[in-house]
Amino acid sequence: MATRSTSATWGSVTRNLHWISALVVLGLLGHGWWMTHMAVREVRLWHYGLHGLIAIYFALLLALRIVWRLGEATPHQPAGTPGWQTVAAHGAHISLYLLMIAMTVTGYMLWSSFPPRFDAVRGVPFDYNLFGLFKLPGAHTAGNREISKYWENLHEWGSHAMQVLLLIHVAAALWHQFVKRDTILARMTHGRS
Repeated sequence: MATRSTSATWGSVTRNLHWISALVVLGLLGHGWWMTHMAVREVRLWHYGLHGLIAIYFALLLALRIVWRLGEATPHQPAGTPGWQTVAAHGAHISLYLLMIAMTVTGYMLWSSFPPRFDAVRGVPFDYNLFGLFKLPGAHTAGNREISKYWENLHEWGSHAMQVLLLIHVAAALWHQFVKRDTILARMTHGRS
């Protein structure tokens, strides 16, 4: 099992980073919807704090994934793949990375402007101490509901865009597997070329 990617298939590190990221993103999307629509008000702020904490560590994983990916080869499309499909695949992958970055940034700005973060009496876990080494600084020095609502709306619309793009991504992978019967999905699951 090769660690690095080749022109034929994805390496084990890239595959593992992909699937871990996929699980975390799906978990964050599901938790984000649940905490804003289903969680009872008394525990909602605690869930916001947990959601943010997971997202902060995901941001570190995303940075590692991007750095690793920039140094990796990209497997070629299977023979006979039309050029528009290659362009669409690259565009979708770049869009997924950009959306993950955008969701991280808008989530950080939302946390940073969220008024309860500045209310120490509530005991809300909104001040993050990364690895027990340093406190994550906020971009805002005071809570502001108007600014917070702006970032919340962007974050929500980003989550909708992410859901649509993920559905397209999964549908394309399944189409390759069951209709085209090529190696696209196998290269990301087993590393087979």
